[in-house]
Amino acid sequence: MFAPLEGNISTVAPAGLLLLGLITGLRHSMEADHIAAVSTIMATSERHKKLRRAPLLGALWGLGHTASLFAAGLVVLLLAVSIPQRVSNTLEFGVGVMLVFLGATTLTGFNMGKFVRGIFSRHTHEHPHVHEDIGVVHSHEHDHHDHKHGHKSLTVGMIHGMAGSGALMILVLSTISSVPLGLAYIAIFGVGSIASMAAMSTLIGLPFARASHYGLGLALRYIAAVITLAIGAGLIYELGIVKQVFL
Repeated sequence: MFAPLEGNISTVAPAGLLLLGLITGLRHSMEADHIAAVSTIMATSERHKKLRRAPLLGALWGLGHTASLFAAGLVVLLLAVSIPQRVSNTLEFGVGVMLVFLGATTLTGFNMGKFVRGIFSRHTHEHPHVHEDIGVVHSHEHDHHDHKHGHKSLTVGMIHGMAGSGALMILVLSTISSVPLGLAYIAIFGVGSIASMAAMSTLIGLPFARASHYGLGLALRYIAAVITLAIGAGLIYELGIVKQVFL
């Protein structure tokens, strides 16, 4: 859908270059590994908050992605260096490992944050509840854990951003000699990524939200987990075995 637009944009003028960055950012978030990662985050969020939090989680992914690209781009543009393909492939291998971890934890329900808090301390809150009809006041102690998904989405986006920085920086270096224009390109690329992933997350959240009403939430969660595992394992195999990035 975006390829014909990208091919017809002239990058001679700064406006055309920035427009290309926006369209590329919109397309970039729709890659399979990005959608798979966000799907696992959506699958493990609280049932009644899936759809309401979907745009925020997607936007946080885009924000983390942009932050990594901006940091890498600043180094590349200021120091006039390029990111070796080997480094880019190694970071992409890390994305494969992350996807396998996300798929496995989504499939098993294992929560690393709860596990760590359980070892060191529990982050709990007590909320008083009043039963006026019988005059009883008591407290419920429970964990506040849903906020973690925002941190998780941001972190996943940052890891994706680091892995995808190589190809983006090659494009930037080959067409841009101005540091401000280069950073503006990355920024508008980020705007496209944030907007696109917020929209994609909302679309992803719709079936999850609807499935919970029909008792299909668990099945959909397992499907998202298995697909994410497969994509992650595919990346690990391609980069680690076929391309042998560590040899």
